[in-house]
Amino acid sequence: MKARTLTNRLVIAAGFGAALLGVTAYSAAGEACGAGKTARPESSVARAALTTRNLLLPQPAAVGDAVMEWNQQAATRTLTVAPALAPVQQTRVMAIVQVAVHDAVNGITGQYATYLSPGPAPAGASPEAAAIAAAHQALKNLPVNQAPSLDADFAASLAAHGLSEFDPGIEYGRAAAAAVLAARANDLSATAHLPVFYTAPGAGSPGVWVPISSALNAQALLPGWGSVTPFVLRSGSQFRPDAPPARDSEQYAQDYNEIKIIGASNSPVRSAEQTQIAQFWLASPTAIWNPVLRQVVATRDLDLPATARAFALFYLAASDASVACWDAKYAYNFWRPQLAIRGGDTDGNDSTAGDAAWTPLHPTPRHPEYPSGHTANSGAMAATLELLFGDGPGVPIEVTLSGITRQWGTFDEAVREVTDARVYSGIHFRTSDEVGARMGRQVARFVSTHALRPCPKGRAHCSNDNHR
Repeated sequence: MKARTLTNRLVIAAGFGAALLGVTAYSAAGEACGAGKTARPESSVARAALTTRNLLLPQPAAVGDAVMEWNQQAATRTLTVAPALAPVQQTRVMAIVQVAVHDAVNGITGQYATYLSPGPAPAGASPEAAAIAAAHQALKNLPVNQAPSLDADFAASLAAHGLSEFDPGIEYGRAAAAAVLAARANDLSATAHLPVFYTAPGAGSPGVWVPISSALNAQALLPGWGSVTPFVLRSGSQFRPDAPPARDSEQYAQDYNEIKIIGASNSPVRSAEQTQIAQFWLASPTAIWNPVLRQVVATRDLDLPATARAFALFYLAASDASVACWDAKYAYNFWRPQLAIRGGDTDGNDSTAGDAAWTPLHPTPRHPEYPSGHTANSGAMAATLELLFGDGPGVPIEVTLSGITRQWGTFDEAVREVTDARVYSGIHFRTSDEVGARMGRQVARFVSTHALRPCPKGRAHCSNDNHR
């Protein structure tokens, strides 16, 4: 997708029927289940796409185009692969690609510290060729959509940028990607789906997470993801929050009674706009925030190394926030609103009343409730943008997905909206959303402080390979 700067606003248009960028629902068929059946929200097969009617106009070439171009390749292929990747898996894939691109570019230019140490660049190596080759090499070795041909797109990209297939930057970029792929080969992501039939300690007791049903597609999603090796954090538990509110607490009763009313499928108080907000934020964080990042970068006069760094920091934070969130989810194993409200008479709180037939607006995701995954990712992504560019992009951000348009003046405003959205959907207590967003911000600040820093003046190259 080609981005262009608008005079008075940033616009990202999306809708069903186009074939440019898929949108994976956060409570999609592969992730959420209703009682006795597979969830089928509107975007459950992850095939919504950007129409970009106003984003595909011809543009003058820019220094950062190679990074932007292959970010779009990565996002498109990550979001449209079948079977669909879970949102936390998407952030890992995107982090690998963007870090490979960053190291390839900055290994040559020496402007920012590389994540690993790709070694000295050969004479005459083009940073653009290295970026293209790194992204191509990474994507060929990751579980993404391999159609259309990556090799054909690689050749076309080199030609479009006037680069030779013999440019020494190509082998350098491939080596940078190979190094990142090797570093992640044993990060435990391959076994994070185990055990298939996860049983939380104390399952069956009030407050403890259990699947909505015994069906295979209702079982815990990636219960081992909290043990995946982070990119920058020292461990997945580094920012583990305090336990969720006690079931007999006033805070729990407040969260419970709020979602019981506004998050119900037949809520008498949820407005049409709130229902649309809930639907909009079913899309995965990558599907929503990657276009925002692209649009903001397009308004800045960044050179190639700075562009590569922005994309890498964004996904390093998002991927590590995913690990941190999953660590907490499966440490606390807190029950979801659907079963909490159906079992409300057993929670020991006199201020809550159970409803055995209560059903949320959107299907319940198949992992523990606390903290919220979407707000953790959104908090990390928004905080990274704030650290790089300030809280406001200077113009409103307008995003349209599934025919629903949302507009925010600041990144934090968008995070506040996703916090509300998960309550409107009936799938998260408000405290969980707020804690998730806070955790995401903590992760982003740590990543930005410890990774990909500007190289000291007078040094041609530097690396952060001791970042952990």
